[in-house]
Amino acid sequence: MPLDYSAHYALFHPDSPGHRRGLTLLHHRLLASRLPADRSLPILDVGCGRGYVIEDLQALGYTRVSGIDIDAGQVGYARRSGLDVAHVARSEDFLAARPGAYGAILLLDVLEHVRTADQPEFLRAISRSLAPGGRLICSVPNAASSIGGFWFHNDYTHQTSFTDDSLTFLLSQTGFVEVRCGGIEFFPRPRFLFWLPTRRTVAWWCRVGTRLRRRAEFIAELGWERGGKVTLTPNLVATADKPPA
Repeated sequence: MPLDYSAHYALFHPDSPGHRRGLTLLHHRLLASRLPADRSLPILDVGCGRGYVIEDLQALGYTRVSGIDIDAGQVGYARRSGLDVAHVARSEDFLAARPGAYGAILLLDVLEHVRTADQPEFLRAISRSLAPGGRLICSVPNAASSIGGFWFHNDYTHQTSFTDDSLTFLLSQTGFVEVRCGGIEFFPRPRFLFWLPTRRTVAWWCRVGTRLRRRAEFIAELGWERGGKVTLTPNLVATADKPPA
């Protein structure tokens, strides 16, 4: 019997208005500056889950956004919301049937669920499904984060996690150019009165202290030049382009 991934997903993404608003803000910060300016380009969200990203891109004016997922429960939820989402047995087969079809493909918190040995061919299938000059936007857990071990082991279906170097290497070896890798904060710094002792500001100051200690660890082990550049956010985000024709 296949695992019902939606049961694990619901632990971190409760179906509540407050959480949904937070996700929308995160998606806008993650994607708005990285997506193509042309809002009529076809965009595919691979591993789209409940379709929250699709909804948020539609709210930004993108008119041709669709998704695929291998989990029937997640797809059922997205379809009940009226979204263009397909249930697939293998993402690679779906992609192979659509060469050059998409202006952008999203792979958000998905690659870490793919077996390490299968990741190169999976990414090559994505590259082939992009139009020349198309863009992949990929986010993954960051092994260098202070919670990297927890982040990896907390999800039973995780196969690996990444650093800036390993993600950049993998993407550059599987048909992509102009690979740019950095971090994404789940919770940005409070904009106002961040010195007042609220739950949000205390959490932010805890993060500041934790990051300083983590940075010191990397500098101690790797030296100033390399240790000072390691990304420390819980997740990494990379953009990578398919070469133009």
